[in-house]
Amino acid sequence: MTHLLFFTVEGLTCALPLAKTRQVVGMVELQPEIGKRHSRGVGTMNLHGRIIQVYSLWELLGLSARPPRPTDILIIANTSKDCVALWVDGVRGVRESPVQLPSEDGTPCFPGVLRAEEEGITIIYDLDAFLAAEKTEQCLLPPGVPGTDGEGSPHTIEKTRKILAERARILAQPEETRDETSFLELLAFRLAGQEYAIKTQYIREVFIMHEITPVPGVPEFIAGICAIRGEIIAIVDLRAFFSIPKHGLTDLNRIIVLTDGTMTFGILADYVTDIYIRSTEQFTPVGPETTPIKQRYLLGITGESVLVLDAAVILADPALVIDQTRK
Repeated sequence: MTHLLFFTVEGLTCALPLAKTRQVVGMVELQPEIGKRHSRGVGTMNLHGRIIQVYSLWELLGLSARPPRPTDILIIANTSKDCVALWVDGVRGVRESPVQLPSEDGTPCFPGVLRAEEEGITIIYDLDAFLAAEKTEQCLLPPGVPGTDGEGSPHTIEKTRKILAERARILAQPEETRDETSFLELLAFRLAGQEYAIKTQYIREVFIMHEITPVPGVPEFIAGICAIRGEIIAIVDLRAFFSIPKHGLTDLNRIIVLTDGTMTFGILADYVTDIYIRSTEQFTPVGPETTPIKQRYLLGITGESVLVLDAAVILADPALVIDQTRK
């Protein structure tokens, strides 16, 4: 069994051997390359004082290029000579795969790449060969994969630039000084008239709600189940779980999928409001008069009155584990 890091590019599920990956960070503002010829990269980034090349998986896989978004991800991966950054839509987690690398189970269609048809994934098993190839072949794309993304970014161009520039500034800091002040990347969303935020490292994806199937005999906070690309996940209504009073009209049309690698479920939100970086020094304790949410579920409140939820505690809460054998 091989451990693979799974990620997505325009609906295409891809994977990279976990042994090749170093870390995953949010998209940053890219700098142009200087003095390199015949490069397939789209720019560079400063990773704690080290300039590394960034490659767009859209272009390498033969898809239409698009501007970066705050929700995009950079996978920092090792090659035989250096490390590079792979620009993708999002990361879906790590899991074991029965596919052997290289393997007869997959069909080589491009240098360094296997198409595992039964698994429905494109595996980049040899990153050096993949990046060194002179051109992209359309055989990397299975039938039906679109060339453009569906839902656009909710951010303006200027707001996106500011978010990416701030991330680039933080990642450029030397590692030895980086921990003097802890920074968190947060996704903010509105629910029942209040704005909340969760660390993006626990967010797998956000999508528009289509249909939730109710499940009889479960606690009130389980709104139902939903199919996401063939995977069935539970949907949690935090209003019911935290006993949050309902204020005015609400429009629960977003599902935010949370995961810690062990537990995965979606939470309902009216809409996503922002993605930003905050220092933990900017958080203040939350008084009981502010919210009915218990202190153990909260990291604090920001200066903008955003309640920061502790996703690690929520995901690990045994109250959210439903005993399916219970009558």
